[in-house]
Amino acid sequence: MTVSDILLAMYSWWPFILIVGGSILAMRAMRQRTSSGATMIDLYEQQIAETRRTNAGLERIAAALEKRPSA
Repeated sequence: MTVSDILLAMYSWWPFILIVGGSILAMRAMRQRTSSGATMIDLYEQQIAETRRTNAGLERIAAALEKRPSA
C-alpha cells in the first residue's frame, strides 16, 4: 500500500467515523447528570409524564365544554 492508498481509505471512511463519533458523544451527553442529579433521559421522561397529565386535563375541559349547552 502506498501513502495515497492510505489517504484514500481514510478519506472514504471519514463520514462513517464522524457519525459513530457523534453518536458516542451524544450518548455520553445523555448520560450526564444535571445539577438536580437526574440524567437527561430522566428529565425527558418527567416532561413526557407532565405533558400527558396536561393533555388529560385539557381533554376533560374539552369534554365539559362539549356537554355544555350552547347559548
